[in-house]
Amino acid sequence: MKTTRTQLTNKGKFRQAGLTLIETLVALTIFALVVGGAIALFGSASTSQSTTQFTSDLNSLRAGTKSMYFGQGGYGTTALGEVLINGKKVPTTMSITGTAPNRVINHSLNGTVVVTGQTSQFTIDVTNIPTAVCMGLATMNGWDLVKVGANAARTPPVSPATASTDCATAANQTITFTGS
Repeated sequence: MKTTRTQLTNKGKFRQAGLTLIETLVALTIFALVVGGAIALFGSASTSQSTTQFTSDLNSLRAGTKSMYFGQGGYGTTALGEVLINGKKVPTTMSITGTAPNRVINHSLNGTVVVTGQTSQFTIDVTNIPTAVCMGLATMNGWDLVKVGANAARTPPVSPATASTDCATAANQTITFTGS
């Protein structure tokens, strides 16, 4: 602390008048560390929320597809998006653009979702998936196959190490989920 030459008593004691430069720098450094930590925690929580929401959306879309085609003997070999839209099976957190019969399902990460029949199975292709979210999605169970980008299709459960390798090949990935 900085002192002034103003004496408070006759015994030579000095009065403080403000902070020194070093004290101010230490306080600013501590403040910067606290703010940096808060920003890092927010980013981590945001990625976790995106993964959780997207997982929920995919599970809803999978359940909606299965319920629409239950007892039909298969899923056909065409795009199923219009059927799911008309049947109100698309989660409300996903948006729909365009006009029938060419509407597009969009997800919250600014990519598209395409559901296609594959005779006895169906695929859900999702585009523009960031690496951090990709890893959480690639390790999801409940699918027959999960394919990240140009990598080989994997049978779940996919290990975190394999998902990390597959998802790291590009900043944004397309993931294909195959269900039956």
